Amino acid sequence: MSKEVKVGLFAIISSAILYLGFNYLKGKDFFSPTNKYYVLYKNIDGLNVSNPVIVNGYAVGRVSSIGILQERDNRIIVELDVDENVVLGDSTIAQLTNSDFLGSKAILLQIGDLTKPLESGDTLRSDIDKGLAALFESAEPITANLAVTIRRINEILLGMEGAGEDIKAVLQSLNTTLKGVNLFVRQNNQNLKQTLNGVNTLLANVNTKVDMLEPILLNTDSTINMVKELPLDSTLNSLNGTLSELTLLLDDINAGKGTVGKILKEDSLYNNLNKTIQDLDKLLIHFEENPKHFLGPLGKSKKKIEKDRAKAAKKAAKDAASQ
Repeated sequence: MSKEVKVGLFAIISSAILYLGFNYLKGKDFFSPTNKYYVLYKNIDGLNVSNPVIVNGYAVGRVSSIGILQERDNRIIVELDVDENVVLGDSTIAQLTNSDFLGSKAILLQIGDLTKPLESGDTLRSDIDKGLAALFESAEPITANLAVTIRRINEILLGMEGAGEDIKAVLQSLNTTLKGVNLFVRQNNQNLKQTLNGVNTLLANVNTKVDMLEPILLNTDSTINMVKELPLDSTLNSLNGTLSELTLLLDDINAGKGTVGKILKEDSLYNNLNKTIQDLDKLLIHFEENPKHFLGPLGKSKKKIEKDRAKAAKKAAKDAASQ
């Protein structure tokens, strides 16, 4: 073989090794069969070709190509090479997420139900993990409240500026007051002792009086017990029966039964009694005016009494006419 042929073969072999090595470093395995799946995203946020495809932390493929679909509102289509031994269902979600703290991207497959497996070339459902952005969004109300709190603390501190002298004066006044109280206590220590002794004596007298009241309280308890033992139920029942009989008696009187009822209800007895009283009154008047009709030796007859009455009437008529 000529040198030219050897150089050409070496160049071809070197180029093939370089191509295979470069693609291998990019994550493409020429010796492992894969299935292709497609995912549509609105924004891939820095995803690159050869970024890994992960299932539960295990790399099962890579991103093989990325394109843009301008006819579909500039959506990004991502092609995935996934190991053919990994079965994906129609509920599988391809979530774009961060693979490390440096911001490297990866696609996380959430396989889910496998009752309806997908074929190579099918499209997966897409999702984007917000990551730190979501954390910052959720923390935004907290930071706003924290800023308001800090501003209010600053306002309070500004309001308290210059209040140190006032606080110092208040503390000095309080110290002076406490000294005065201590001095008062020391000066009136003997009086306080006498007062406390008097209070103790008063309490002792109260205890003595309470002891004296104890027999009275015991007698009161015994009296109450005796009252409790009285046959109050039978007495009340008897009183109730008496009241019932009295009620019946009053009902009979109101109905005109019995002597009392007839007296109260019938007018004849009242009229007779009234007539008797009137006749008695006339008799007493006649007796008072003409006692000789009753007290004479033999009294007077009825005719003489009538004549005397007639004369008295004529005399009264003449006197009235002369007047």
